[in-house]
Order: sequence, then C-alpha cells, then structure tokens
Amino acid sequence: MRTGTIARSIAVAGAALLAVSACGGGSDNNSSGSSGSSGEKQTNVYGTDGNMGNALGEAVAPGLITGMKGTTPLTKVNDDFKTKLKAIDPGLIDFNYSGESYDAVVISALAAEQAKSTAGVDIAANINSVTQTGIKCTTFAECVGHIKAGEDIDYDGVTGELSFSDAGEPSVGSYGSLEFGPDNKLKDPPADFIIVKA
Repeated sequence: MRTGTIARSIAVAGAALLAVSACGGGSDNNSSGSSGSSGEKQTNVYGTDGNMGNALGEAVAPGLITGMKGTTPLTKVNDDFKTKLKAIDPGLIDFNYSGESYDAVVISALAAEQAKSTAGVDIAANINSVTQTGIKCTTFAECVGHIKAGEDIDYDGVTGELSFSDAGEPSVGSYGSLEFGPDNKLKDPPADFIIVKA
C-alpha cells in the first residue's frame, strides 16, 4: 500500500497533468461544448496506474475529473478484508495493492514454514511450490496445518489464484478499467475487470 506522502505526490502530479491538458493552445478550432467564441478547449485525459486513485480526487476541484477514465493493476478483495484494513487505518481511501501486499507476506511465511528455515535462500526455494500444485488452502492457518502434516499446498490468497511460474513470477494477473464520478471518487464497482493468465 502506498504511504500518504507518495499518494499526495501522485495526486499533485495528476492535478498538474490535468491543468496543463486543460489549458490548450495553438490555433485549431476544436473547442469544447457550445463555448465556440470563448476559446476554451476540452482535452480528454486517460489515466494509468498511480493517477487512477482516489488521492487524485482529493487534490483537485470538485467535478474537475468527472468522467475521467483509466486503467490500473487491480484485484478483487472482499468486504471482510477491506473492513480489517479500515480497522487498522480508518482514513484509508484506496485498497489497490493491499491484497497483493498481504498475499506476498503470507506466501513468504508459508515458504519459510515449508523450508523450516528463515534463511532467504531457503525461503526463495519454496516460494513457487506453496502456490502451485497441492491441496488448495486460502488462509495462513489452514495452509500451515497442511504443511505441518507433511502435505503439499496450493495457497490461493485474498487476491484469488496465484500459481507462480517456474521463473518465480505470478502467472495470473488482473487490471481494472476505472472512472471518476462527480464526487471525484472512483466508481465502485469498476467499469470492467480483466483477468490475464500467462
């Protein structure tokens, strides 16, 4: 999850991008709406990754980014997980990357349990196997129980299926197509959610 400082920096950068885009220039005649003689122009801005977050909406005037669309890496996390995060930080405005961060910690801990070691090289050697073939499990406690019983596990986390490739990279990913509403917040649920498998 991003820190508040990083989120604010992203928001300021996004706001600057919007301001520059809105200024327009040159002598073409593509003015927006019916304000033909005003010289005002409309520039469509398509966001990606860091500027497609609610932090951007907090940094700009109300309604300025209504209808702005973009894509960002996105995973579906359930309401129970969101509630737990809000209990830790009630001011949380975005959940993006929270599920990935959580699953990364759980995978590392499961790999250490399976390796019976806290040495980095031993943990690394077990990362793939705890997400591939084996008994499906979805919580740390459940998975550890299987490991202690000498069973192979396949952890599917709060972000869903993980299944790391032999190179140690996730073989399943997802992203969302998002849009800002009139309240400067991202519409929920996303306009579209796409899962990509390697």
